[in-house]
Amino acid sequence: MVLPLTAEDVSSVVTTLKENQCPFGIRSGGHSQYAGSSSVHHGVTIDLGYLNGTSYDPDTKLASVEPGAKWRDVYEALTPHGVTTTGGRADLVGVGGFITGGGYSFYHGTHGFACDNVKNFEVVLSDGQIVNANASENADLWKALKGSSGNLGLVTRFDMDIIDSIDIWGGATFYNLSQKDAVFEAYVNFADNTADDEDSQSILHLPYASGEFTLKTIFSNGAAVANAPAFDAYAAIPNLSTTVRSTNISDLTLENSGNQPVGIYADWFVGLYKNDVQVIKFIDEKHSEYVAKIEAVLPPDSVLETLCQFQPLTQSAIQHSELQGGNVLGLEPLVQAGAAQMWLFTLQVYNAEDEAKAIPIAQAFLKEVDDYATSIGANLDWRYLNYAYKDQDPIAYYGDDAISTIKAAASKYDPDGVFQKLRHSGFKLPA
Repeated sequence: MVLPLTAEDVSSVVTTLKENQCPFGIRSGGHSQYAGSSSVHHGVTIDLGYLNGTSYDPDTKLASVEPGAKWRDVYEALTPHGVTTTGGRADLVGVGGFITGGGYSFYHGTHGFACDNVKNFEVVLSDGQIVNANASENADLWKALKGSSGNLGLVTRFDMDIIDSIDIWGGATFYNLSQKDAVFEAYVNFADNTADDEDSQSILHLPYASGEFTLKTIFSNGAAVANAPAFDAYAAIPNLSTTVRSTNISDLTLENSGNQPVGIYADWFVGLYKNDVQVIKFIDEKHSEYVAKIEAVLPPDSVLETLCQFQPLTQSAIQHSELQGGNVLGLEPLVQAGAAQMWLFTLQVYNAEDEAKAIPIAQAFLKEVDDYATSIGANLDWRYLNYAYKDQDPIAYYGDDAISTIKAAASKYDPDGVFQKLRHSGFKLPA
């Protein structure tokens, strides 16, 4: 393992690895949820944990953030200036992978993905050059870095647009399971009408833990408007408890993180579907079936936790992405007809043996959902890189135009294919 302190250190590391044809992996925050996503067993892991600074320039109104920082630290560094940026919604998520994989923030509806808000990337290329990529310098690389993960170079600094406030309204609301249908309908209605209130955000959670299923929503309003009309349908549903309040970005991010015990085996799987309540109901029904199937193959003393999460991808958010130069995620044609819903399924156990038994069942769950969505014309056939399991090959779903853009940048800026051949962590470009 090597822990660089500067971009110059990273340059030396990359050139040395290239000269010796040594396999390597790249780790910023290490939040990716499968083994090998940010490290290598045979080779060198470039751990960016010490490259973790954050600064703010009030003249340019740009926040400069290094890839090894956690979003908790970024928000704390920016708070004295009264500003924030389009970062992660959980405090321990690392900067580098989050942004280069897209990045869904509290401000998604008004600012698009986090990668869209990068005005300049400082990036180390495979030949050791340290270059800037922005709208006027290496513009093709600038766009291609927005969603292509670690395929083009190693980003050592992100210069980002800021949000001129740290105030936010939000929190979690818990419901009795008897309110499922009403909550599902409220979520679908919310997603269909996000253009009317781009500051508001709603996430639907269906967790399973300690032998019980629960139901909750996570609300936020980036303009700090309390109880905005966008949430009226939810407000009409009786709830068990709520934490929604006026607060700041650091506090809300800390709540979203929850407790993350050390030593767990966590795996994530993702799909994208039309905003159809039938899909949500099908997933909810199958969730309980597949939890039972997993528990049936685990020892009686095993601990299993799962989550089905839904969050909207909307036309208005994608339009904000395009206004800022666009990205390579390939979502534009998928949301033209209306909002989409991104489904995340998470699986958490506490040893490798249980994980090996559970993963094939989780994969069968994903396939059954995909097949059902396809049968009703609701499968949008796209994978969000930051949520994808290792066999989901997310970049292959970006579409021909986006893939061509990334491959052209790779040929130009990494002609020897170092980040394809020697980098053994993360997702690669499709063949």
